[in-house]
Order: sequence, then structure tokens, then C-alpha cells
Amino acid sequence: MTGARMRSSCRLSAVLSVAVLAVGAANAENTLHLNLNLSWGHTSPASSPFHIQFVGQNVTIDRHTDQDLESGDMQQSGVWSTTAGGGDTDGVALELSFPETPVREIENLQSIWAYLIKHSDSDTARRLTADPGYRPDPRKLTVQLNEAGTRGFSLTIDQIQQNKVFWVPELDLFIAAGDTPIHFGKHQAELKQWAGTRVLDQMRAEPEATYEQYKALWEDMGSPAYKNPHSVGPGHIICVTWDSATHKFGIDRGAGVRSDYGNPDKHRFWYDFGDLSAGIGDSWKDQRLAGGLPVVTTVFEKDGVRYDVEQYAYPLDGPPQERHGDIPMVLMQRVSVVNTSGAEREVSIVVNHQRELPADAQLSVVRHNEGTFSFEDRSADRVLLMVRGEDLAVRDVTDDGTQPPGQEKKDSNRRTSRLAISCTLSDRGSHEFFVYLPSPPVAAESRAKLAGLSYDRARTATIQFWSGYIARGARFHVPEEAVNELFRANLWHALRLPRRHGGSEPGVHIDLPYSNFAYDQKDTPWPVNQAVYVDYMLYDLRGYHDISAEELAAMFRNNQEPNGHIGGYANWGVYTSGMIYAVAKHYLLSGDRASFETLLPQTLKALDWSIETIRAASQRGGPCSGLVLAPLNDLSHDERAWAFNQAYLFAGLDMLARALAEIGHPRATECRGAAQAMYDAIQRSYAYASVQSPLIQLRDHTWMPYVPCDVLTPRRLLEVWYPTDVDTGALHMARLKALDPTGPLTMYLLNDHEDNLFYRQWGMANEPVYNQHASAYLWRDEPEAAIRAFYSMCACAFSHTVFESVEHRWGWGQYFCPPSTDGAWFELYRNMLIQERDDDSLLLLQATPRRWLEQGKTIAVERAPTYYGRLSMTVEGLTTENQIRAEIDTPDRRHPRALLIRFRHPTGKPMKSVAVDGENWTDFNVEREWVRVADPDQKRYVITVSY
Repeated sequence: MTGARMRSSCRLSAVLSVAVLAVGAANAENTLHLNLNLSWGHTSPASSPFHIQFVGQNVTIDRHTDQDLESGDMQQSGVWSTTAGGGDTDGVALELSFPETPVREIENLQSIWAYLIKHSDSDTARRLTADPGYRPDPRKLTVQLNEAGTRGFSLTIDQIQQNKVFWVPELDLFIAAGDTPIHFGKHQAELKQWAGTRVLDQMRAEPEATYEQYKALWEDMGSPAYKNPHSVGPGHIICVTWDSATHKFGIDRGAGVRSDYGNPDKHRFWYDFGDLSAGIGDSWKDQRLAGGLPVVTTVFEKDGVRYDVEQYAYPLDGPPQERHGDIPMVLMQRVSVVNTSGAEREVSIVVNHQRELPADAQLSVVRHNEGTFSFEDRSADRVLLMVRGEDLAVRDVTDDGTQPPGQEKKDSNRRTSRLAISCTLSDRGSHEFFVYLPSPPVAAESRAKLAGLSYDRARTATIQFWSGYIARGARFHVPEEAVNELFRANLWHALRLPRRHGGSEPGVHIDLPYSNFAYDQKDTPWPVNQAVYVDYMLYDLRGYHDISAEELAAMFRNNQEPNGHIGGYANWGVYTSGMIYAVAKHYLLSGDRASFETLLPQTLKALDWSIETIRAASQRGGPCSGLVLAPLNDLSHDERAWAFNQAYLFAGLDMLARALAEIGHPRATECRGAAQAMYDAIQRSYAYASVQSPLIQLRDHTWMPYVPCDVLTPRRLLEVWYPTDVDTGALHMARLKALDPTGPLTMYLLNDHEDNLFYRQWGMANEPVYNQHASAYLWRDEPEAAIRAFYSMCACAFSHTVFESVEHRWGWGQYFCPPSTDGAWFELYRNMLIQERDDDSLLLLQATPRRWLEQGKTIAVERAPTYYGRLSMTVEGLTTENQIRAEIDTPDRRHPRALLIRFRHPTGKPMKSVAVDGENWTDFNVEREWVRVADPDQKRYVITVSY
């Protein structure tokens, strides 16, 4: 050390003694004492200023002793202002007193948290159960590192007594408790065994993540072997129908069929060989889609017979001329039976049909000709089921004395019938037949129409219909078929959701539930899930702007209150701002001013409500001044300063200001000002709340500040359900750039989520629709971390062969078929390839997995909407000449300020040279692996990178 060493001890000023509180009234025998050493500047490479100030809560600082201060370092009125680092450390020893207060673990640990802790490794479980959210302690010491109190952290006395030592490398501050506190150097030696174990450190040191890697970690929800005690019936299900039709079918893992929750025709259908309730064990072999389209094949092999069941939905009257919901549907089924045993045999396949029917229904099998049988309710003269095929025998075996397998609780209106379909199989021979399940049942006069359906022609028409729908929008194709299949499935996952009560007439009533197999099926109860996660993230990002506009208008009609506020189920605080955000995104991506102006009156009403609410919040004093207090989600009804709500308020206003400015609207400036006010309040309040929150420990046993999800509750909320902290937690502020994604608070959030809050550190939240960490990684330009999140989401959020989406992966009621999960996945996928930046540049290929650019591989994007118009590009992987080549058709509406194109060499080799349109090009960055084209005014660029 250089300079005169200064030491002093004194009674501290009011800054340190304001927290006498209960201590002052305590008897001496109930007061405990503790010595605490703090030092700083251990690892800072250069000398830097440090500001240290202490504030106690139920803690008194009785005495301090300065350590290793030099000339120029000073302590005045309880504030240390020193210069440390570059080999110089400063410190202070404190003598604390506090009441002897019993610390008990919470007794109301929320069930998802309990599940997470139970299924975590022992060290993660230790960290979570030692957290002050699990062991609340009102005695707290806050260490402020700036005058404003927006940098620093807190420690509870219980934390100090449990751990004794805290190294906070991001703040270069070391704390050690006890009469003979451990030395920094010795502690660093002890930490070596944990070095590099933070998830993000491991990710940087390991090979780039792959889908196969995460598919091996996350169980396949589509396999009958997958068991989840929290799964809500019917469990894993694939919903198939026509676009917006009311009548929908769910196909389970055993090829069983049932009506969805909103279908007025309640029915079930299943095969004995695929009866899930009886256990199908090793007989189940596979379930898959036809290239990502809603044609489902399920395969079984049992007792020497192989069964292939192919199923899809088709309109009874053929494809309608317009989008129409009130159309009768048929589940078309082809059953192929193959004799694998080697001897001729007769096979009898039992099918079970269950429907809500009148008590006096007269059910019977009717044979119409050599190859057609119908199962009918003769009392109502309608067909419930039809079987077609050559050389078949069909008979009703309902009354054969056996209990129908899989029958639900007896219901007087629900009738279960069993039909036996018999055929003879030659040695290694095969047979096929067709089962048509109409919904609603077909009237007798339409029997011939049902029988006249050609399975093959209907299948071809179905494939053409969905393929044509996909071809209308943007095309994304990469050299990984699972990703391509999921891209194709995304679209019909969304289009099967709505119920159109009519055709395409203006103002047609549309129901937009969360899922066809979850919750309420009427009206539009979840506007943020539909508007943001489906209309923006799927329809607008993929170019289906007309569908987005219609659904946004429907939600305004159904959910907007006279004052402009948007309501919905559980009155989430983000419904209003989520609608504003989605409308702004709709215009920025479509460029359709007429559509925007149609939605603008309702949007401006929502803006009025938001601005008035923010104005009122700004008049409130205290730590949450300027923040809007509102409910968060389904089980967090308290009106508090939830981060999720603030993030959407800022983002909605920010996006709308941008959209209004583009059309020269007079309210653009006002909107921008409100967004800025919201942003400023968020920075101030959440930085302050982080300082008030106790430190959290990471996997490498270092410590880091914590950022709470509610400014008013600066700690983990382990007694409140997990989505409050994680799924709809504070990290959304970074995703929506209400917090600086590259700033320290985002860094704290990302490390905490990866090390402590994600199941087994596999990079996904319980509700995989919420992948906000991945967006933060893109904003931070950390492609490896974004790719890891992408592949983990692929394997966690969707089953592995039929790519069905899920809500709640573990520890909570598990529902399938929410298209909002599809939307979140596609936004991440799109942004990995195309991302608008705040500097008005367009970044392409930011986070492509390196293996997508291996030799012989191609990435193709066509007609992708951006803020600048539609963009297309083709990227050819590494050639034999050691080059990567990209052809880019620039956006067709306006030019960005610059194009940035990243070329991630398969093995990470650095760029050697670049040519643009055959000419030598010098504007490239080897370290960042990108080529820059300033002011791109050409229609097409051909860029070749040599290595």
C-alpha cells in the first residue's frame, strides 16, 4: 500500500443509526453482537472510486474501524469515499448489534417452488432453502454503493450468521463475519473448486448447444411413457380441425379422439389397442405429423399385428369458399393392419364410441353395401360413425358382458358403445379400412355425402389447404428438419384455436380462448396471450396481417371498457398495454396504414387510460413513484408494482410512439414522453429495490444482487406462485428493453434465473411460453446463450415428434395446445435470423447455430416482414473454396440505416476477406463476425466471405 494508512473509530452518524428501531427498546440480554469486515477493490484492474454507505433495519452499527485507507481516502458522516483497485484494497470493520429474533422457514411454500426445490441438485436446493425468501428475517444491513441508493445490496443477519463470508465479484466487494474473519485470499482458494460452474460460464466453455442435447434432457410429452401427476386430462393431445371451425377433434397418444372443450357435440372415440387407460406399454411405437402438417399417424405393434392409424380433420361439405366457423367436420381415419406373425389369422379390432345422447337413443350398426357400415341413432335418424373397407365385418359388441375400457364416470346422457371390426390377414398380409367420425352427427339425408368422401382426395385437399396457407406467408427454412416441422406446425396451431360464429363478414363474433383444451372457451378472455403472443408473434411476424388485424379488432370490441382500459380474465395488469404494443407491432411490420387507422381509435383510448394512470402514479411518493400498481396474473391479484406490468407499459408506449411518428400523428411526442417517464421510473425504482434486496448465491458460490419482481417486496416471493418471480417476472423488463439489456440488473437476473430458477438449470421456465431470457441474450448479442435457450425451448415446450405445445412443464396443472407458446418460439427463431436494432440497422443471421452453415447446407428466408418491408435471403454454407455466400433481397418499403450480416463459421474460423457484389469490401468486423453495408440502397446484395 502507498500513502499514509488511516485508521479511526467512532460512533456513527444518523446515517448508520437510523435503524435502531426495535433494538433500542430491547433488553441487553436479548441483544446480540457480530463483527463484520467489508473490503473492496480486490480484482478491479485499475484504480476506481468507491462509495460505501450503510443503512440498518433492526440493526445498529455500534462502531467501525477503517482498514487500509490511504491519503485521499476518507470517511465522513458514515460515508466512505475511497479509491481502490489496481492492487489497492480498502475496507472497514463493523461492530453490529441486533435483537435476538428467531428465524423460521416459511410454512406456506408455494407448490411449484416446492417441486423445483425437491427436484433440484442438493446445492441448488440448499441455496433456495437458505434464501431470505425461505428464511425471512426483519434484521437487515443495506450496503449502498452510490449516494442515490440505486447501487448496492442488502444482507439479513440470518444470512450473515449462516454463511459468514460473501464475495460479490461484479461489485468487487468482500464481506467476512466473525471475530477472526477469513482472509480474501484464503476464500478465493476455497472457491476454486466451484470456479466456472455458473451456467453461463459453462455454456461459454462447452460446445454449442444442439436440439439432440436438450431432447435427451427433457422427456417427450408425446410418449405414453411420459407421466406427469400435474397433467390435466386429457393430457397430451393434438387438436385438429379446419381454420376457425367450431367443431374440433383432439387426438391423444393412443390415437383416441375426443371433442375439444368448446365443441357443443361432446364425444369420445378410441381403439382398444390404443386405450391409454389400459396401458399400452411397449405396443406403442410412434406418433408423427405429415411434414409438420395436421395429418397424424400413430403406430402400434401388439401380438404379431402392426396397426398404423392416420387421422386428420376435413369439412363434410369440402373446403369452404371463405373462412367460416359454422361448418360440419369429419375426423377422417385410415387404419392399416399388418400381420407380422407369419400365419393367416383373423383380427378383430374393437372401437369405442361415446357421445352425449338422449336416454331413448336407438343405436345400431347398419350395413349399406359390401364395404360401408354406419353406426346410427335410429331414433333421431342420424349417423354417428361410419366404417368403410372391403372384406370387413362390423358388429355391435356393447352388450357382450365386458366393461368398456376407458369409460368415464357414468353419466346418464353419455352412452358408450363398442363395435368390433373384423378382417382376415394372410401370412405377412395387410388390410386397411376407414373410419369417418363426423361432428356434429350427420343427418340421414347427408349419409350419402359422408359415404362419398374419398379418403385420399380429402387427404390431398387437406395437405394442399395447409401447405397453401403456409405458402401465403413468410417462409423460413433451415438445415434442421425438426425446426422446419415446428415452423410449419406453428401456423395451424394458431388457426385451429378460434371459433368463428359465421363467415368473413365485418364484426363477426370470434372466440379466442387460451387453448382448445384449457379454461374458458368463450369470447376473448386472455388478450395479452392472443394479441402479443399470437397476433404479433405469429401472424404479423409471418405476414398474416389481415388475420392479426381482425383479431385485434375483436379483442377491442369484446374487452375494452368505456374509459379505454382493456379487461379480461383475472384482470391482468398488462392487458391494456399489451394491446397497445400489439397494434403498434402490427403497423410497424405490415406498413398497412389503413389497417392501423382502423384500430387507432380504440388504441388511442387505451393510450389515454395509460397516460392518465401513469400521471396518477407519478404523484405517488415512495420507492414505487411513477410505477403503476395493478394485478399481475391469475394468482397474483394484489395491486402491486409488478415488473411485468411496468415492462409492458413502457414497451407499449415506446412502440406506439414509433408507429405514430411514422405516420406523422400529432400524439407521437406525447406518447414518447410518457414512455420516457415510465422508463425513468423503472430504472430508479428497480435499482433501488435491488439494493434493498438480500444478496443471492450462484452455483459458483459467489454472490450477486437480486432484482425483485415487485418493488414493494424486495426479496424472493417463495410463498407466492413461481410465475410471479419467473414466468411473468422481472426479466421481462430486459426483454422489452424497459431495463438496459446490457446493464448490471439484467446480468443479475440472467445469472439468477439460469443458476437457481430454471428446472435443473436446463434454461427454461415452468411456462415455456415465457422465454424472455433468450430475447435478452439477443439484445446483449450473446448468440451461444440464445441458441441454448432456443433448443431447450424446442425440447421443453413441445413434444418431440408431433410438436404439440404445452402450458406448465412441471409442478402445476399441465394443459396442451396453447398457440401462444408457438408464438414465443417463432419470435425467438425469427429474431435469431432477423432483428431490428435501435440504431435503425437491421441485423441478419445474428444467432444461427454454427452447424447450419456447414458445407452443403442452406438457410432460406422469403418475404419476412420487417419494420422496413419484406426481406428475403439465401445463405449457402461453407463451400469447398472455404467461403460462405449470402444473397439478400433488401426490404421493399424503406431502407434501414445499415445492414449487418453475421457469418458464423462452422468451426469459428475468423474472416479473411469479404466481397460484396464481386468487389473487395473492407467494412467488416472479424471479432463480431459480421459484414456491414451502410445505407443499403440496392435491391439485392451478394456477399461472399472467405476464410
